[in-house]
Amino acid sequence: MHKSKLSIALLAALPMLGSGAVLAEDSPISANVTLASDYAYRGISQTDEKPAIQGGFDYAHASGFYVGVWGSNVSWLNDIAASTSTGNSLEIDVYGGYSTELGPVGLDVGVLHYNYPGNYNSTWRAETGMENPNTTEGYVALSWEFLTFKYSHAFTDLFGLADSDGSRYYDLGAEYEVMPGLVASAHFGRQYVKGNSMDSYNDWKVGATYSMLGVDLGLHYVDTDLSGGGVVGERVIASVSKSF
Repeated sequence: MHKSKLSIALLAALPMLGSGAVLAEDSPISANVTLASDYAYRGISQTDEKPAIQGGFDYAHASGFYVGVWGSNVSWLNDIAASTSTGNSLEIDVYGGYSTELGPVGLDVGVLHYNYPGNYNSTWRAETGMENPNTTEGYVALSWEFLTFKYSHAFTDLFGLADSDGSRYYDLGAEYEVMPGLVASAHFGRQYVKGNSMDSYNDWKVGATYSMLGVDLGLHYVDTDLSGGGVVGERVIASVSKSF
């Protein structure tokens, strides 16, 4: 699930890798690809604690408007069912917005749609108690110095939870360059699920990214206050990313 444009340069279409294509330095297109030991979104593993390959790209106009797409393999929609498969193994996020600076404060406002191609038939819905997981959120983010605060608001049911439109996510993050190439980061988030306070929870992450030889190496500790361990429990995630 796509991260804020304020905190990460998004991401390249995988077919470009190995094509020999090189983006010009002044190109409005930014791109990268990531291989991670797990895909954690808002603290919860989307891949059953297994590796993920992710990529996408965005186009940023000089005016501040931008659009983009991002994708990752996922497994959670099939993992939660007992006897049937949705056929889903992919998440595709499409987003657009406007980013600018107001003096020392950065502003980012946009809309993001999460799409999970698959067949969410009556058997799957009966077993899981969920609806179609495709979700649309609006967001606004403010950044100052090394701090970022982002608010996301669900315009639809939240990832298949019935009657959960209007759910909210609050995200406070910090990134600080400790030394050239080494960036320490921390995050705390609160997911409020409308209509079901039992599904609301907190998540947090702390770690660092080190840039060397043209790639970014990441190591982060992730956890939530949900019970049960496993996909919602504490874990360490390693990643390697390449930007273009």
